[in-house]
Amino acid sequence: MRQNHAPARQRLVAATIGLAAAAAVAAGGQAAAERRDARTAVSIWRAGGNTYGFVAGGAFVSHRREVEIGGDGVLHFPGVAAVMDAATVEVHSVTDPAGTSVVEQRFAANLATPEALLARQVGKSVTVVLAQGEVSGTLRAVSLEALVVETADHGLEIIRRGEHVVDIKLGAARFDHEPTLEWKLAVRRPGKHTIEVSYRTYGWSWVPEYTAVLADGDAIDFTAWATVRNDSGLDLVAGTLTLVSESPVAAVAGGFVVGPARAPVPFEIGRPVDLSTGLALQVELAPKRTGVKARRVSVFEAVGDQSSAYPLQDCYGYTPPATGARTEQMLELEGPGRILPEGTVRVFRRAASGGLTIVGEDSLRVNATTGGLRVRAGVAPEITGERRQLDCRVDPGGRSLRERVELKIENKGKVAVDVIAREYMYRWSNWRMDQEDEKGQRAGGSAQEWRVRLPSGGSKTLTYTVVYAW
Repeated sequence: MRQNHAPARQRLVAATIGLAAAAAVAAGGQAAAERRDARTAVSIWRAGGNTYGFVAGGAFVSHRREVEIGGDGVLHFPGVAAVMDAATVEVHSVTDPAGTSVVEQRFAANLATPEALLARQVGKSVTVVLAQGEVSGTLRAVSLEALVVETADHGLEIIRRGEHVVDIKLGAARFDHEPTLEWKLAVRRPGKHTIEVSYRTYGWSWVPEYTAVLADGDAIDFTAWATVRNDSGLDLVAGTLTLVSESPVAAVAGGFVVGPARAPVPFEIGRPVDLSTGLALQVELAPKRTGVKARRVSVFEAVGDQSSAYPLQDCYGYTPPATGARTEQMLELEGPGRILPEGTVRVFRRAASGGLTIVGEDSLRVNATTGGLRVRAGVAPEITGERRQLDCRVDPGGRSLRERVELKIENKGKVAVDVIAREYMYRWSNWRMDQEDEKGQRAGGSAQEWRVRLPSGGSKTLTYTVVYAW
């Protein structure tokens, strides 16, 4: 007859939680003592899509802590991220680096449940209280359905976990109520050590958030913030926080290794940061700027970015159309001295009464070479143009491609205009300019830009040759 195991399991949960709570009090005090001098640094890189595919986010965490290492070399290190990549853990004794090495390592992330506690007692003493008596011995295996206990005479008892299981008594046990790293160390000098522990983890993320308030005369009030989210299981207390604009981790796309679209830029938060797991925090990326004078420019793009996750080696199968160009009017201002990451910018206009009216939401354009910032102000239909492929050749070995392109831009308006021609080298991430009839500037990622002045009714032809290699 099938038994209902729920009552017994409820009693087991209650009994085990009682034991766990008592152990947690002792272990919690011990953990707090172990971490009294802890210093933690977290470097977070942005997740999301770059030009050539999705790059996972995450963080690099470093702990520096005073610990006590006994003669047996066993070290428990609670208070780490629950979603770490345990294969990336590095532990280093500052006190005696040459005389300390790791023999074994374990990572226990799920410690606060009865089942997890039971699983950690395998190989230790246990007493199973049954309706008809008790079975004592060494716990050899545990599952949701049964317990395996080796008795004093070396016999094995397989005890089904049903209503007849009244209680489970565990011997003295260490219970860490938070994610914990455990090591067996070979240590030449037992006693107090300063150790450094580092690892990569998931669960951390951040996004840039910008606000541009437009005033008369193309003046802009500009603020730059970062929203940081902690879902790692690690509570950051008075920690050091660094935000990295791009992932430093290379991605593999289409069988090819792709590096960051732009050089990563670190933003160090210059004060201790508290951020508990499950919460978000906003921090300043750059000081607020008020009344910054902006320049009006027209940005001409013959085609949008078509960058692919693998090299486009066919000269003519992936040629963008000659028409379909667009020109946007931009407000351009100098950067704050560091290269800000591109992100969402919310644009407002200051009314004569002093209040704000919303203009819209857009993507902040950033020149990754100069740090210049651009906010979209509208379209510029008077600037037109076309793009033509003049020549394209693949080398006989199939490892590179040379392409020559012509851009023709025309100003049909009634006043002279500053125009930025922006081209995307979309065939592959590894590219270089081989020839330009007018010197341009690499604007980050796959973009190259040329700045020209067009009089009313004037036109300009630009040609360039780009070489891709893979």
